[in-house]
Amino acid sequence: MAADLFRVTVDEPNYGRVLETPVDEERLKRAELLHLTGDRLWAQRNSDNGQQVYEAMSPGDGLLFYKVQRGHTNDEGKYVATGRIKEKQRLKEEASRALFETPVATLGYTVTDFNPILKSIADIEDILGYSSYPQSSHRVTDDRYKTVEHTLESLSE
Repeated sequence: MAADLFRVTVDEPNYGRVLETPVDEERLKRAELLHLTGDRLWAQRNSDNGQQVYEAMSPGDGLLFYKVQRGHTNDEGKYVATGRIKEKQRLKEEASRALFETPVATLGYTVTDFNPILKSIADIEDILGYSSYPQSSHRVTDDRYKTVEHTLESLSE
């Protein structure tokens, strides 16, 4: 089965604390997640939309991370990284608090092939046809890209 591509919204300070760099081993230990494999870790909010997106995700799927605008960093409002899902892991509320300082980010997954990028909405429009920012995380429809590999390669240029 071919991999899917997801646009995933991220925010500060969680992006900088948990995804931008490998998760601090002490933070993983507090979350009781030292067994997870992958370069990075992220989690969806446990909401109706979050559940729907999470259920559609599979290991190997491509990820395109968009940093929402909150006024914390200069790269907000841009696509900041790509990666692939390594493994999915539902998190306990305590683990979510230890990692994200909130109990609602429980739909977790490790990220491999993490690649920082800095792309504008216009750049993504040229590649995927989206002319606006994502309101929330979602699967990119198949008709917007050839393959996940080709898209991730285009985004890294």
